[in-house]
Amino acid sequence: MLTGAAGGALPGAGRLLAVAAALLAVIVLWRAGRRSAGGARGWTLMAAAIVFSVVGNAVVGFRGAGGDALHDPARFFAFMPAVVLALAGVLGLLTWAQLRRGGARLITETALFFSAAMVLAQVLVVGPVLERSALDPAGRAAIELSCFATALLLSALLVLVSVSPGRRVTGAVLLLATTTMAVGRFATMTHAGPLAVLLPWVPAFQITALLLVVLAVLRDRGPGSDGQVPPTHRPTRLSLAGQLLPHLVMVLSALLFVGTAVLGARHTLVAAAAVLAGLVLTALHRAVTARDEARVATRVHRSEAYFRSLVRSSSDAVLILDGDLRVTWAAPTLVAGVADAGAELVGARLPDVVHADDAESVAGWLTGDAAGAGPSGLLTFRLPALRGRWRVLETGVSDLRADDDVQALVLHCRDVTARLDREDQLHSIAFIDPLTGLPNRAAQMVALSSRLGALNDHADAELAALATDGPAAAVDPVEGASLLLFELQGLHESREHAGGDVVDLALVEIGRRLRSTLRSEDQVARVGAEVFSVLAIGTRADVDRVASRCLSVIEQPLATDSGLVDLTAAVGLVPLSAGLSERDALDRADLALRDARAATPGTVRRYSDDLGAARDRQEQLRRDLMGARERGELALAWQPIVALADHRITGIEASLRWRHPVLGDVPPEEFLPVAARAGLDVDLQRWVLREATVAAAGLPGQGLALKLGVDISVQHLASGTLVGDVSAALQASGLPPEQLVVEICEAAVAGGGEREAADVAALRLMGVHLALDDFGSGHASLPQLSRLPVDVIKLDRSFLSRVDRDPYTRAVCESVVGIGAALNVDVVAVGVETTGQLAVLESIGCGFAQGFLLSRPVSLAALVELLEQGAGQLWPGIPGRV
Repeated sequence: MLTGAAGGALPGAGRLLAVAAALLAVIVLWRAGRRSAGGARGWTLMAAAIVFSVVGNAVVGFRGAGGDALHDPARFFAFMPAVVLALAGVLGLLTWAQLRRGGARLITETALFFSAAMVLAQVLVVGPVLERSALDPAGRAAIELSCFATALLLSALLVLVSVSPGRRVTGAVLLLATTTMAVGRFATMTHAGPLAVLLPWVPAFQITALLLVVLAVLRDRGPGSDGQVPPTHRPTRLSLAGQLLPHLVMVLSALLFVGTAVLGARHTLVAAAAVLAGLVLTALHRAVTARDEARVATRVHRSEAYFRSLVRSSSDAVLILDGDLRVTWAAPTLVAGVADAGAELVGARLPDVVHADDAESVAGWLTGDAAGAGPSGLLTFRLPALRGRWRVLETGVSDLRADDDVQALVLHCRDVTARLDREDQLHSIAFIDPLTGLPNRAAQMVALSSRLGALNDHADAELAALATDGPAAAVDPVEGASLLLFELQGLHESREHAGGDVVDLALVEIGRRLRSTLRSEDQVARVGAEVFSVLAIGTRADVDRVASRCLSVIEQPLATDSGLVDLTAAVGLVPLSAGLSERDALDRADLALRDARAATPGTVRRYSDDLGAARDRQEQLRRDLMGARERGELALAWQPIVALADHRITGIEASLRWRHPVLGDVPPEEFLPVAARAGLDVDLQRWVLREATVAAAGLPGQGLALKLGVDISVQHLASGTLVGDVSAALQASGLPPEQLVVEICEAAVAGGGEREAADVAALRLMGVHLALDDFGSGHASLPQLSRLPVDVIKLDRSFLSRVDRDPYTRAVCESVVGIGAALNVDVVAVGVETTGQLAVLESIGCGFAQGFLLSRPVSLAALVELLEQGAGQLWPGIPGRV
């Protein structure tokens, strides 16, 4: 390779050029050795080889040239250090892993190449030298050793080309450089044989060889280049060059051996032995190759079977297509389904096999876009399945058409049929009412959103037309629509009398009737336990007719096994308009439904701005009520309770009042329900208890212990804190428990459980009196008297409104007063407003009364003044009555 650089006996200009080329090669090799991570030692040794080659040239030049050169062994031995260093440098570029990878095949091919190189050296160099002159043993040994070392170096370079993919080009260039250098060196040193004709070109050979060495160094990518080779191309056996080159050289050497022998040349025993060894190695190489090929075939077969098994067992089926989109291989599960449909999958174009609706999208996806990009992403299409069904496949693609080992499109198909079926079931659950089979609230919201979106788009189009001075009539019209809510009334009574199953049957029948009554463009849905909604399309008159027909079919009696079920409904109606959101539409419909619910059964109410204003007022009250106590807006009002026997004030009832800074005085019947819905009522009543007991403890009683009555709501009784709140208020105020009367309405008593009864019993044990408020307003008043030991009965004002004009009402009140006397329970008539009512109450023996006729609710200061001025007496016509 590098031996013989700047050879002696060269013309002066050629020698200078050779020396310059050698110097350049040394510098490049030295720098490569310093920066290379996987071949530093190899390149450094090659640089040293060039240096020793220059030294060898100097020795040859010093000893002179001419015919005596063949008898001078020193001329041959001078280059041996350079050859040895070059050989060590080549081996330094190799790794043990690369050498082990070659195995027996590498050994036989390298030995074959070495034998061929020895034959060439014997025929072209040793044979002509021996024919020209007889050499002494030392000269013969020198030239034989020189040929041996050169053949060994060439063989090492062949190994580099064969086993190091990252340095294959580098090794090939070095092999060419060494061959060129060897030809020039032997031509210079022997001056005999066929190589003698090349003597004039020796300087060019040597300079070319050195420049090739520089090129090889520059092309070196290091051993790490192995990892940059794609896995499908990474060699697991010797390269093609390593397989063919030894045989080509062996054929060339054999032909040269035979040809020169025919021409009369005498060959050495070494040449004959090398030819014989080459023939033996050729046969051996064939045997090793056959063994390796059998092993590779076995491994390939096993690997193919392994991966086929993996593909078959994978949950994702695989389709392989050629460039024409024809299926070349398919998973068995896909093939069976297509075959059951009477078609063949393998060999057919995929767009021709899929569902007709998917064919165009599949062909477009697999063809790629107009820019030439290949298919990417996911696509869902359908393939025939067993029993005439369709299999839905979610498919990804790997475009391996540019891969020489595959040259196909690989489709990875995941069967999503079951998943889509589950999604359909979930969709049914999410948007279908399971009892009636009608759309549910979520589905109605979707339809409502779609209709409102159409109205908004139409309004935007009209505005755009007006902005461009175009006629608004040119915009396609959109039919109006309204949302109706039907709240069934009578289901609660039916459930109590006939059971829940009958109610379910009634709901199903109502849904069927509504669906059969409505037009095709209308949509009915069940949006609540007792509420149906209808999205009706058309004008106001159309919608009114829809509401009337629906209400008519609802009110038709339903025949069941338990008898007839009579139902009616309250109907809330809101017209849909542009700019309205789904939530706003539902809120307006709910307001209209509340208004209809408050009216007589079977009423239809259309949303109006007044309903919205009332709702807004309640919302403002709810917000402002949260901080009303801290702002000092709440106060107590006091209404006296008068004993009819002596016309004296024996008790007072404390009630809550709210003076709003903007709205003024807000009636309790308006803000107390708001407080209950906001969850503030218990806290407010706790405050009333505390403030009322403190104030009542300081009132002048004119020798009597005034009873203090405080209303307690259902929520307060159910909260479980009533006993603690009463106890805390009494302790803080010092008011005796006997003076406190806790007023509980019929609803609290009727709906209470064991805990509520226990709390009431605890209050009585504390000495607190219990009053049954609003007696007569419910449906189970008399049974409560036996269930709950009360101390006071407060007759509801509905009893007193006609007591002076209706004998029946008078008889009922007289009966209650008699029951109270029998049970030793005081009876208080609430809401006395006329002297006639007061006279009747006195005549039937009622003990106590309160109402506007006697006194309106007053402030604490007015109450004190009232108690002090009249010595505790209060009666119509007495001065000082409020």
